Amino acid sequence: MAKITAMPSLAIISGFRKTLDYYIHDGQPCVRRWPRSPGHRRTPAVERGWLAFSEAARLWNTLSPEIRQAYEAMASDTGLSGRDMFQRSYMSGYKKLIATVDELA
Repeated sequence: MAKITAMPSLAIISGFRKTLDYYIHDGQPCVRRWPRSPGHRRTPAVERGWLAFSEAARLWNTLSPEIRQAYEAMASDTGLSGRDMFQRSYMSGYKKLIATVDELA
């Protein structure tokens, strides 16, 4: 990432499409190399997390409206949605469980 003094015109931005990515971060214009996909292979740790993430998404849909409202209330001043807050708490518990299992192995 490089900080720049001002955003270039849309014509310049369009000309560098898929080469450079112009964006604003905390009010500061920036530019970086165009993001690239890491490819099809993921690390084993990332692949293990997919199952837990999918399970958290499925569980959100089974929560009662009262529980969902409670998560929305907890997330109200955080910039997250209630669903994001639920996913975060679920994944945090999952990571602690995996760390404990790894220590025992």
